[in-house]
Amino acid sequence: MGDEFDPGEAVLADLGKWRVPIRQEFKDLFQPPMGVPPPRKDDFCILTDSTAKILHRQPYRMTPAEREEFEKQIKKLLENSWVTDSHSQYAAPVIFVKKTDSTALRMCVDYRRLHKITAKDRYPLPYIDDLLDRLHAGRVFTKLDLASGYHQVRIHSDDCHKTALIAPDGFYEYKVIPFRLAYVPAAFMWMMHRILHSHRWHVIVYLDDVLIFSRT
Repeated sequence: MGDEFDPGEAVLADLGKWRVPIRQEFKDLFQPPMGVPPPRKDDFCILTDSTAKILHRQPYRMTPAEREEFEKQIKKLLENSWVTDSHSQYAAPVIFVKKTDSTALRMCVDYRRLHKITAKDRYPLPYIDDLLDRLHAGRVFTKLDLASGYHQVRIHSDDCHKTALIAPDGFYEYKVIPFRLAYVPAAFMWMMHRILHSHRWHVIVYLDDVLIFSRT
């Protein structure tokens, strides 16, 4: 059992004293993401069938609680510049679902009709077992979880109008990738692999989860 890594209290204390200085030195990296990311070659494109009928749905009815939650969430999205007012011919209705761990409401957009006319991205998600096999030599691990990962990727300007969402009290479109949009995981996975490819011998990534590992 002597070969197993046991940090012990001394090592944990030593790690602890570095946390505050590191967070202060790189405090810009620990701030919540704000604003629209700069244009990149990874801007997300929504490739739709040009012969398909433009999709416009009427808004779903909302309860008073859902209306209140919509106003709160859309205000945050507007403040971050992640959505803007829309005049699109597309429109997908907003729905709310309860989060699994609480009674809080999660705002979703019913993009099911848009999904039917969108070209599929075939980039594969990695097998978990294959990722775990790469950790056999690791002894020290650091896990990072990107905050609002999808919202850190811009939608191509030609396709923003396709994300239009409609509610009884508003009509908006996304400037960044919304959650629950089809084929986003594959496109996001490709981007993360491209960015971190040169570090693949000590970094593994699954969507917005990053694991850094090393022998010492």
